[in-house]
Amino acid sequence: MSVFKATDAFTVEAYRVAGRVKNDGLAGEIRRTVIRSGGALVAASASAPGGSLEREHLERACASLAEGRYYLYLARRFGVLDPKRYRALTLRQDAALRELQLLLQQPARGKPP
Repeated sequence: MSVFKATDAFTVEAYRVAGRVKNDGLAGEIRRTVIRSGGALVAASASAPGGSLEREHLERACASLAEGRYYLYLARRFGVLDPKRYRALTLRQDAALRELQLLLQQPARGKPP
């Protein structure tokens, strides 16, 4: 549940910030990747615990978060996202990534030893 809360907090904030980005293409990419990361997490929760499909969804969530980081970086570099907001977003994103990494490092759940 903590992974969902951390990812959801990042997704909501990044989506809001993207609305203020004065570059439609970049704003769209930010929104697309953050929505995709949240969607992958929800899909993982609907998969069999410890299964390969769950892991694929979790890995996809990580990849989407990483891709989104690049778009946030570009927004900051292009001057359409101020450094203070960028820093706040990356802190939230780092928290979500840490939670995902911890989940991915756990031994398969739901399977006998």
